[in-house]
Amino acid sequence: MDQRAGADFGLPSLVLMEHASRGIAALAARLAPAGQPVVVLCGPGNNGGDGYGAARFLASCGRDVRTWRLAPREPGAGDARREYELLGGPAAVEDAWEAPERLLEALEGFRGLIVDALFGVGLTRPLEAPFTTVIAAANAAPGLRLAVDVPSGLDSDTGEARPLCIQAHVTATMAAPKRGLAAHPTAAGRVIEVDIGLPAALHRPYLLDSGI
Repeated sequence: MDQRAGADFGLPSLVLMEHASRGIAALAARLAPAGQPVVVLCGPGNNGGDGYGAARFLASCGRDVRTWRLAPREPGAGDARREYELLGGPAAVEDAWEAPERLLEALEGFRGLIVDALFGVGLTRPLEAPFTTVIAAANAAPGLRLAVDVPSGLDSDTGEARPLCIQAHVTATMAAPKRGLAAHPTAAGRVIEVDIGLPAALHRPYLLDSGI
C-alpha cells in the first residue's frame, strides 16, 4: 500500500511516515498523563523512523521524552534518516547500541510510557542480543508499553514470537490491522488503527473482515 500510494497516487512516503508519527504521538499523549516521562525505543528501519517522528511531536508539545537508538548505526538514508535529523540527530538521540547497559538501567523500574519502535512488519529473522535483552527489560518495567505497528519481535503474519516479543498494552497499527495481532492478542493488547492518509481506493479493501 505504501509503494502504491507513491507510484499510483503521488503520495510521498515521508508524508505517510509523518502521519504515522503524529498518530503515535497523539496516542502516547493520551496514555501518558502530563508530566509522566516517555521513553521511545527506535530500531534500525522505518519503524524506528516512526519512533523518531513521534518523539519529535511529543517533545514539541512539552513532553518529557528520552529517545534511544538501538541499531548499530544512525539511519543511513530515506525517511527514517529525515525523521532522525528533524528530531535533532545525535544531540537528541541516546546511543543504546554502544552502551546498552545505560538503557537497561533507564528501563529498570520505569513507570512511564515505553514506546516500542524497534521492529515492525519487516522483521523476518529471530532476534538476538541486545534486542532480546532490551525487550525483556521493557516487558519487566512496570509502566505502560505502546507498540508501533506490531510489538517488536512478533511476526506480523503468523503472530509467532522471534524468540520473544514486546508485551504491549496498546498497539498502534498503521493503516490496517495485521494478521499476527489477531493470532497473538496477549502481546498486542488493545489494537488501535492509525489513519496515515492512504487513498480510500487502497485502504478500504484491507479493512474488510479483519478479524480484529
